[in-house]
Parts: sequence; structure tokens; C-alpha cells
Amino acid sequence: MKKKPTLIAFALLLALASCKTPAETPADTAAKAADTRPPNIVIVMADDLGWGDIGANGAGLIRTPNIDRVGDEGVRLSTFYAGSNVCSPSRAALLTGRYPIRSGMQHVIMPHSQDGLPKSEVTLPELLKEAGYATGMVGKWHLGHTDEFWPTEHGFDEFYGVPYSNDMSPFDLYHHKVVVQTPADQKALTANYAKAATAFIEAHAEEPFFLYYAETFPHIPLFVPDEASGKSEAGLYGDVVEHLDQGIGVLLDALDKAGVADNTIVIITSDNGPWFEGDAGMLRDRKGGAHEGSFRVPFLARWPNHIPKGTVSDAMTMNIDLLPTLAKLAGAKVPQDRVIDGRDITDVLRGSQVSPHDMLFFFDGNNISAVRDARFRLVLQTFYRTYDVPLQSFGVPLLFDLKVDPQERFSYLRDHPEIVAKLTAAVEAMRTETASLKKEPINPFPPKDGSLPVGPQLHEH
Repeated sequence: MKKKPTLIAFALLLALASCKTPAETPADTAAKAADTRPPNIVIVMADDLGWGDIGANGAGLIRTPNIDRVGDEGVRLSTFYAGSNVCSPSRAALLTGRYPIRSGMQHVIMPHSQDGLPKSEVTLPELLKEAGYATGMVGKWHLGHTDEFWPTEHGFDEFYGVPYSNDMSPFDLYHHKVVVQTPADQKALTANYAKAATAFIEAHAEEPFFLYYAETFPHIPLFVPDEASGKSEAGLYGDVVEHLDQGIGVLLDALDKAGVADNTIVIITSDNGPWFEGDAGMLRDRKGGAHEGSFRVPFLARWPNHIPKGTVSDAMTMNIDLLPTLAKLAGAKVPQDRVIDGRDITDVLRGSQVSPHDMLFFFDGNNISAVRDARFRLVLQTFYRTYDVPLQSFGVPLLFDLKVDPQERFSYLRDHPEIVAKLTAAVEAMRTETASLKKEPINPFPPKDGSLPVGPQLHEH
């Protein structure tokens, strides 16, 4: 395998990425090598991007030509779910292929948190690294910010990004474990991510690579460079999404220039539904809730000559499915010593309308807030003002028929008692299976006595 660049070499690539000429790229060599090696993999994870925020899903005021292009040239999954309704758990689900409660990542990491994704978890980059891939991450991590939980301890050879959400402090930009900008210039963050992604692609164009590109936006607070301001019909939020789309365009161009686009799987999705702004489409609810708009997110993927252009599937899938699917396509081995909740969705990516799941569970922290099968969705809790409403405890869970009423407006509990019984039994079995894994969320506010350190605690470079 090609030796990974040193810290200095990677920094130089980052600085020079935007000014290289086509003659300096390894496109010809990479294109020939691509015929005999497993596919490169790029996963783009936006932060709080709503199902309806992209043109491919009907956005009316926001333009996303680069995101839409991926779906046009490949597949759009219309019923794809994040692994959680909030960020840290969803990211853990994607990287481990497991419901977040199994990894102890069912709650959001705060700047004073002392835990993170356990080293005992097996991640997608670890599997791919064992299979001979170069692995890199650009963007938001949010799975722990001490040495033992840092991205480079979970299978990533290279890391350029931020430790957690952009509404948390201190908010610095890192290369590996070295602060390169303090505080991070959020107006320039998307452009810097795109440059770092380009540098990684150029550095590894001649070998199989995995790039996890985790955007900070459109999580609030919202920032764009001055030249990108006022361009969208959807206010500052629209500007941010359109600028994010431009960053994805830079990434797609980098794949073309490196000559590896035809042998690269590109996936674009989001960590949960939209927060205070944004569009969940026709779906009920938003980030942090129990309904479809909290969990269902955009999903578009492209793999030329393997995924037919313009493919659309409505089969229910979730980000836990990416680990087993991509491991299989890369020739990597999925661990057999633990429960992997995800399933291989290769057939769905190629147009199958049949989900490999009989049902999917929707966790809110320790609790199962909903469960669904191919047609029905049983909601067990919901939220009203500051009250977590335990619908099941009141004897009135809500059964939605997503075929008849995808907006989840009316309950058909009375009409389908056999469905309620089936889904309830599955929930009880999952509750029993995960009962010992419950943990208390950390207080979102650090102790006033200063007994806990705040921000990344890194000692090894």
C-alpha cells in the first residue's frame, strides 16, 4: 500500500490543492489502476439537513445542483433514516452499523463530556483500513474529544476538522491533534473542508481510499463567506445549504480530476432532520422528535456502471446499513462477535423496492420512540412543550399507515390490532435486549465549580 503522507506533506497538499494544474494530477494512472481494485468510498454527512432541503426531494427555494446530480447519476432512496434524531448517536450508528444504545452513544456529547465512542467498537474505517484502504476524515467528529476517543483512534489515518457542533465552545479547527485555527473561521469552514478533501483525494488517488466528509452545516449558528451571502431565496439558511452544495461540487470535481470518479461510491446524507429552520418536506416533526421528519433524511448515491442512473427506491433503510453494505463491496469482513443491526442494501441501491429489514427501531436516547415495518409506524412517545408524552403508558400509542397517510396525521390503532400487537412485541423484545445498556445523559451545562475540563483534552500528537 502507498505510504500515507506525513503531517507536513498533508499540510502542503492542503495549501496547494486549489492551485494545481491538470498536468499535476495522477488521473491517467489512477484511471488504469481503478479497473483492478475495489471502489473508493466517499460519505458526505450534512448536519441537520432536512429531507426537503434538496432539489431532488422537491425544495422550491433552495438550489442544490451538485447534490441532485449525484442522485441523477445514481440512486435516490426516498425512505432512508438517520440512526437517531440527534447528532452524536446518529454518527455512531453510521460508523458502527449498530443502534447507538449498543455502543453507549445514545446521548449527545457535550464539550465537558468525559466519554466517547468506545475503543471496543469496530468502525467502518477500521474495517476498510484492514482491507487495504487509506482512510481520512474531514469535518465534524462529535464522538468524543480526548485522546482515546479521537478520530485517529477509530481507524482514520488522517483527520482535518472540528471536535463537535459549531454552537459549542471552544470551537477550534484541527489537523490530526494540532490546532490549526483558533477559533475556527466558520465563514471559511466549508471551503477549508473542500480543500482538505481535495488534498486527501489527490494524495490517495492511486490506492483504494475512504473519505468521511462530515459537514458542520446547516447546523446553527449559520455562516457563509460574504460572496455567498444573499444568493438564495431561502434567507441565510438557504445561502448555507447552497454554499454547502458548492463544497460538494468541489469534491466531485476532485474525483474527476484525479481520474477516480468512475470507481468511487459517493453517498450524500444527513445526521437527522432539520432543526429550527429547514424543510422536512411533507413529513411530520423535526430534529429531536419522534416522527418521520426527525429521522428520515436525504440519501443519494452514485457508483458509475454499478448503480443505474436515475434509480429511485422507496424501500426502508437506515444509516446502520452502510457498514455491512460498504464492507461487502470493499471486500472487508464484518465483525461476527457482536450484533450488527444494519443489513446489506446493495440490491436496494440498484433499485430493489424490498427492504432487508422486517422492521426498524427509532431510538430517542435510551427509549424506543417508534418502530415501523414496511407499511405501518407505531409511535410510542411524543413531545409537547417541555413534556415527554409517554403515549404507550397512557394506552394510546399512535399507529400510522404510511401508505395511506405518510404525513402521520391520523392514527389507525383501532383498525389494525394485529399490527399493533406485532410491533409492540418487537419493541418489548428490543427493550429487554438493551435494558442493561441504558445510561444517563450528561447535564448539558458544565459544573460551575470547574471540576470537569471543557473542550478537547489531547496530549499525544
